[in-house]
Amino acid sequence: MSIFDNSLEPLKRMRRKARERRLLATQNVKDSLARRLEGDQEAFDHSPVSFSPDPAQHSVGILLVHGFTGSPHSMRPLAQRFMELGYAVEMPVLTGHATRWQDLRDSTYQQWLASAERGYRRLADQGLQVVVIGMSMGGTVATHLSARLPVAGTVLINPYMVDVNPMMRHAGKVSKVLPMLKAIGSDIAVPGVSEGAYSLVPTAAVHQLHLLGAETRALIPQLKSPVLYLRSLGDHTVSDSSHKYFLEHCSVPVEFRWLTRSYHVATLDYDAEYLLSTVQAFVASLNH
Repeated sequence: MSIFDNSLEPLKRMRRKARERRLLATQNVKDSLARRLEGDQEAFDHSPVSFSPDPAQHSVGILLVHGFTGSPHSMRPLAQRFMELGYAVEMPVLTGHATRWQDLRDSTYQQWLASAERGYRRLADQGLQVVVIGMSMGGTVATHLSARLPVAGTVLINPYMVDVNPMMRHAGKVSKVLPMLKAIGSDIAVPGVSEGAYSLVPTAAVHQLHLLGAETRALIPQLKSPVLYLRSLGDHTVSDSSHKYFLEHCSVPVEFRWLTRSYHVATLDYDAEYLLSTVQAFVASLNH
């Protein structure tokens, strides 16, 4: 047995080294996120951002839109990156979010759109061209705004475009007998990292999400500005049908990038730094 054990020792060492590298990579990502979010990952910051540098350093402003049941916390790394670079940044809280899940129950997709559009207006009123950046449902809202309003460009991070379940269209009726559903937030590969989303989802709000998706799909052909589309290979929340539909119906230039190590909330995941750099480069190309 001792000879057999010794023969396996090189393989055991390789496995130990691989395990150590994985643990180190996980810790490095956690440390990076903690620095960017200025502290403990459990201390969620759901507050909005309205930042206008003085004097203005760039001709474009950044509008950030968070996802369904989430909050600005998930988009804060992007907000901090662009504020550090001297960009004007607006990151609103969508109606019904960042409080209690019950508050989402009576909100409508029109209110979500209006929340984001107010941020857009604050940037446009400063004479800035607007780049809209949205993740998940925030990507749906970003697409809806970009199809209707003048923008310099649009960044979509795992956006929802197509229903992941046919039952979503019946959620309005289902809500009368099943008012809440299991949470869908914090689909993140890094162990122990959360976005602080609601623990439950109002079924009525799922129906509003369905309506928003249906209306937004019809607007995709109306996009006029360049798009950066970031898609996670390991997304467990939005299906591949969304990016396939978008690419088939979008007629403007689309820079499509795969995120190979992240789940749905890619801004807080292993690909966060790559995502930040890619979005920054895209915005810089529009700014010039």
